[in-house]
Amino acid sequence: MQTPRTRFLFAIRTALLVCCVTLLTAGPALQAQTKTKTPESTQTAPVKTGFVNAVYKDDAGEHRYVVFVPLDYNPAKKYPVILFLHGAGERGNDGLKQTQVGLGPIIKQQEKTFPFIAVFPQAENMKERLLEGWLADSSDGKRALQILNQVLQKYSTNSNQQILTGWSMGGYGAWSMAAAFPNRWSAVVPLSGGGKTESAAQLKDVPLWAFHGAKDRVVLPEESQRMIDAVKKAGGEPRFTLVPDAGHDVWKVAYSQPLFDWMQNPTQQIDPAAPLLVKPDRKQPAAVDSETPFVPALMINDAVSVRLGNRFLQSLADAVPSMVPADMLEGRIADIQDWTTAQGRSFSVQFSGISYKGALERAAVEAYAAGTLNIQLGIKDVNLYISNTYVTGNRHSAVAGPISVSIGHQRPVWLSFDVRPFIQGDQLKLKLIRTRFTIPQDNWYVSGPAGVSTRGIGMTSEKVSSGLIDGIYGSKGRIEDEVKAIVPGLVDELEKQLSFSEASQVVDAVWPLPVYQPRIKLWPREVVTDKQGVSLNFGLTVAALDPTNPPATVQQVNAFGTPVNEIPKVTDLQVGVAPGILKPLTEMLVKEDVARIPVLDIPGHSFDPLADPQTLQQVFPDLKQYGDGLQIWSELVLTRPIQVEDSNKPKSASDDPFRFVVPRAAISMAIKKSASDKQWTPYAEFSLSLSQDVDPEIVDQSFSKRAIRLDWEGDSRIGGLARFAPDYKPQEKNIDQEKLRSLVQAAWDGWTKQGPASVAEIPDIELGFGRYRIQQIQWSAPQLLATFSVPELKITNGTKQDIEYELKSPYSDWGGPYKLKPGESHAFDAAMPLTYRRKIDGQLHVFTLASGSHFEFLPEAGHPEGVLYEAADN
Repeated sequence: MQTPRTRFLFAIRTALLVCCVTLLTAGPALQAQTKTKTPESTQTAPVKTGFVNAVYKDDAGEHRYVVFVPLDYNPAKKYPVILFLHGAGERGNDGLKQTQVGLGPIIKQQEKTFPFIAVFPQAENMKERLLEGWLADSSDGKRALQILNQVLQKYSTNSNQQILTGWSMGGYGAWSMAAAFPNRWSAVVPLSGGGKTESAAQLKDVPLWAFHGAKDRVVLPEESQRMIDAVKKAGGEPRFTLVPDAGHDVWKVAYSQPLFDWMQNPTQQIDPAAPLLVKPDRKQPAAVDSETPFVPALMINDAVSVRLGNRFLQSLADAVPSMVPADMLEGRIADIQDWTTAQGRSFSVQFSGISYKGALERAAVEAYAAGTLNIQLGIKDVNLYISNTYVTGNRHSAVAGPISVSIGHQRPVWLSFDVRPFIQGDQLKLKLIRTRFTIPQDNWYVSGPAGVSTRGIGMTSEKVSSGLIDGIYGSKGRIEDEVKAIVPGLVDELEKQLSFSEASQVVDAVWPLPVYQPRIKLWPREVVTDKQGVSLNFGLTVAALDPTNPPATVQQVNAFGTPVNEIPKVTDLQVGVAPGILKPLTEMLVKEDVARIPVLDIPGHSFDPLADPQTLQQVFPDLKQYGDGLQIWSELVLTRPIQVEDSNKPKSASDDPFRFVVPRAAISMAIKKSASDKQWTPYAEFSLSLSQDVDPEIVDQSFSKRAIRLDWEGDSRIGGLARFAPDYKPQEKNIDQEKLRSLVQAAWDGWTKQGPASVAEIPDIELGFGRYRIQQIQWSAPQLLATFSVPELKITNGTKQDIEYELKSPYSDWGGPYKLKPGESHAFDAAMPLTYRRKIDGQLHVFTLASGSHFEFLPEAGHPEGVLYEAADN
């Protein structure tokens, strides 16, 4: 019977599509997970945005809180974070009231554009004094910081932009937490609050902006004024706004755009231009949105390599059944019409009321020959139910009751097809080579109709029933051909899904500058399939910084990375990024004069002394003449592109460094001699060069968390010379060159060793319920290679008794029994969760153990034989 393509076949195609898209997009998607310090980008499922309810767990139990996630949340972007402390009226444990007064309603008014992640913990202690509920040493205050830490770990956040604000009771908490942790906060905004003036010394360097309503009768304005005066006396420069007509609910006025702008950058000053390299009024290029035209300016070949070894491919395939919805292979089919001939008579046959239900049991993917990738789907327990069958001929007819067709009732039936990946016009294509699908005779059966009624001489129920059954059995080849016929369409649809547009994360992995990042698109350049896996090389196309004024020709840069045939043939997953791409990328920024940043905006604050008047007076004695009113604007300006090269240091088994080189840059400075000056005066410039060896390594942050640490080896090699601006006439011409060089060196060393350039957490790659974990990072010129493999599942016996248990994977029989002695551990490589079982007092205890985790048997009262828990170091 020739049947149309039905939903049943479409469901099979959908399952194949899930498998293949997961496989062939794993490489570029990985880059989103290999850079950020926080594992926001650790998630494979879409991140919920808007106001999200969450729970924090500690020894005291569960604590509800709310986090606002910007609606345009992108893991490739770093978001500033606001911690909001509510007032006394919002205490409780409902997890909601803290968003209904204060910052929450303001965010709701501008929810579509609000650029911060905002955290709303709730104070639960109802017995605390009203104004002490959020103090730094209170239980609720301590927990608020732990909740903030949890948010920093879960989402893509800028750890250098943690903003603290609170109202009323929360205003007192903001003053207290700012004094207790002054180095944590990039900005602090207390509203209608107060604090202890003796803590003012700790607050003098904290960016502060306090608000109070002049008509506040709940907390008098003098409470804020006393704190502001004390901080000024201690040497600080806090801001204070007394709102004339506002009462205690001053938050309705304070939380506005000027304050939010200040929160994001409380130190930056925008003033008229000055000569030299320094440009105090210079604004960085505005961020472009998705609708801005992407006009190519630069193309870089072989920027990224991806190796998908067969072991990783199979782990991907194992994850497919868990990713397919349970009801995907379930539905109804339109009526089927056919013709048949029996005893010289022609009959029309109509199958009506057809439904089906089945399950995707398993998938398999393997590169098994040169240029050949095999994909298989095992479909099991497919039941086709035909409610009614109508047979109609000349003066003869019959109606049959329900017929059931069962396929794969004993074991999965496999649909297998081979494809050859190739590149055509910067697109990854798939050529279908062959398709195989056979239903074994012993793995399907047809149940005859429940009842048959006939009309006409010679038409008996037995003949009709037998004829229908024999007809369906005789159509096995047609059923197989129908299934195979969907594969070409599947391959066509699969090609449409092969997109590599999310490429900015690739550059993030090696981007060293906290300045404008160009937009890029990743495109496949070469692909090779061998017996062990698939190797791909990707190029990058870089967009013009100004799409309205692009270059006349697109610059072409030849290979930086490894040729596709030389990519290591590992069996797991390996991603290589060529840091050499930094040279053409930064060269492009240098030409456009956007490779610059005020030193006070550099993450980590190690460069701050290069804009501090008292510090720079030690380098330039001439500055002392301007007294306390002196202001200094310093910028780090890149004047030649960054380079990454092989280190001259001999390599060893534990040391594999490369060299980071800045051939030429400058610290360029302008001054305001007094607060009354309206323009910056160009003052001096320190031209410098820099190089340093970097050794990448994997560090264990806990049993289940890994990070890449860049070990910046030894002291940086910084050279350079300072000079006064040509038009500036100093009273004291002496410059302490060595002092300035040491300041720059200390700033660089602080940024590389303690700042954002030192450690980046690498989350596991989630494969359905399974996972892959980074195991190695190495420099192998010209690439930085990251290798991911199956993580270790660890089981430890923390009791004083021997323990015996069994394990099985989703696709294996029970293994063991394993005997574990007190104090010892067992380790298993497991990409997928394992099922554990153990017999205690004649009863079986069965649990699912997540892959890559650490579990421990611990004794409990009444259970000396031990109870299995997930270990705390997970």
